[in-house]
Amino acid sequence: MAKIPVGPTIASAYRFLFAEIGTIVGIAWVPAVLTAGAGYVARAYAADHKALVEAGDTQTVGFYFLLSLLSMVVTLYASSIVAVAITRQAMGHQRPPGVLLLYFAAGRSEWRMFAANVRYVFGAGVLLALAIGLSALAFVLAGTPLNAAQQMTTNPATLLAGLVTWAVLIYAFITIARMGFLLAPTVVAEDKGGLRRSHELTKGNVWRVIVIVLALVLPILILMMAGEGVVLRAAIGPDFLRMAPEQFFDKAGEAMEQKLIPWQIFSAVIFILGSGILYGGAAFAYRALMEGREGRPLPPQ
Repeated sequence: MAKIPVGPTIASAYRFLFAEIGTIVGIAWVPAVLTAGAGYVARAYAADHKALVEAGDTQTVGFYFLLSLLSMVVTLYASSIVAVAITRQAMGHQRPPGVLLLYFAAGRSEWRMFAANVRYVFGAGVLLALAIGLSALAFVLAGTPLNAAQQMTTNPATLLAGLVTWAVLIYAFITIARMGFLLAPTVVAEDKGGLRRSHELTKGNVWRVIVIVLALVLPILILMMAGEGVVLRAAIGPDFLRMAPEQFFDKAGEAMEQKLIPWQIFSAVIFILGSGILYGGAAFAYRALMEGREGRPLPPQ
């Protein structure tokens, strides 16, 4: 069985990000701006109508829901454009000539990628909902009401419920990673690529995929946390880490509202960098896997 090389894939992903950063920015900056703009509109509306949203005003909540849904659609399609273009770039398919200043596409591959992304988000949501539901059921069967105000008593039944919770959540996250990691290259390179194909190709490489995903995602998460820390420090002050949890979350929400434009700009930068490293890494992993199956290097297409 062909194996995905962990070290070379991680190294190739980072090398691709730094070596091709100009092309990656050229591919992703327009989709990143669209995504940040759509997110800004939805969040700004929620901030401007905060009292009505918290009061449950039907019209306001309904319009906010529509804006949030539109923002998600824009984000998914923008991600699809970037996924197809960066995957092609990383795999040597249709490399754009010269300096790429602006990129936007709406071809068959982008729409197939968009449909796959929609199914992926829906499937991930269903898996997480089932995992949470099974966890809740386990604790109810263990005799722990979900709305109990008192501290949970530790006994064999609750320990077993805790183990069930960890098991179903880990299974859900592993399945989500398997469905999504090779999604873009299978859609780009295969006529019938998609969630099932991505999940199938990771068979026998599950822990390799998990290690690769963690190695590629963790720096992006650390960068996001650092950005959030800068925003919170600027809006709240240096003592925000010593606040009580309830006060912290209240102040954090207000801080994000105050610094919404800088945060959306920072989110666009994260979108570009994350797209470059994740789609680049997936493309190299897919290529290595298929070359291992074929027993020879795959030519650029």
